[in-house]
Amino acid sequence: MGRFVRPVFTLILALFTRPVPAPALNPPPSSRAGPNALPAPRPSWYEPSPDDFRPAFARHQATRGQQTWEGYWGWIQTFYEGTRLARGWTDRARSLVAEVRSETERDQIWTRLNQIGRIIAAEWARDYDLRRVSTADLLAWGKMMEKARSRDSGNGAEIHRVLDAITGQVHGKVGARPAGHDPIPEPQNHPETPR
Repeated sequence: MGRFVRPVFTLILALFTRPVPAPALNPPPSSRAGPNALPAPRPSWYEPSPDDFRPAFARHQATRGQQTWEGYWGWIQTFYEGTRLARGWTDRARSLVAEVRSETERDQIWTRLNQIGRIIAAEWARDYDLRRVSTADLLAWGKMMEKARSRDSGNGAEIHRVLDAITGQVHGKVGARPAGHDPIPEPQNHPETPR
């Protein structure tokens, strides 16, 4: 039965357990300002759309035999939105760039997070027996992102370094994408990134 139903506990752990308490759902306006405040939502944040994921679902003939579109799309939404107990990709990405001072660097990181997030979500949402990105991968990448956020000096270099590593791991697991699909961004060399 475990291979047909993903345990909620595993999902909670995988969607990036975090070592700090969750912020209040509706913090008072005075608590939104300050050095730890999350940036306001920007138009550049990716919002998942069924039209973006239907081609990936259709490409996986084996998945269609074991998983419905509704089930697949539900896992896509969970990946991005999270649950009551676990942060989703969008919240994780916003907090990752909250301390990056340069708007240009922040935009570059957002773009990379949007691109790699779509690839990870499309693969992770597949049926448990067929997917190549596991819940354990999400947990490991979440920890890497948390460490990068805490170690970054505000220039985004540490975040870029970790995104390079995650992108390389995703390349290894998912491989090349078919024509017409957003490519996985290649690891990039950033002048400020210590190698």
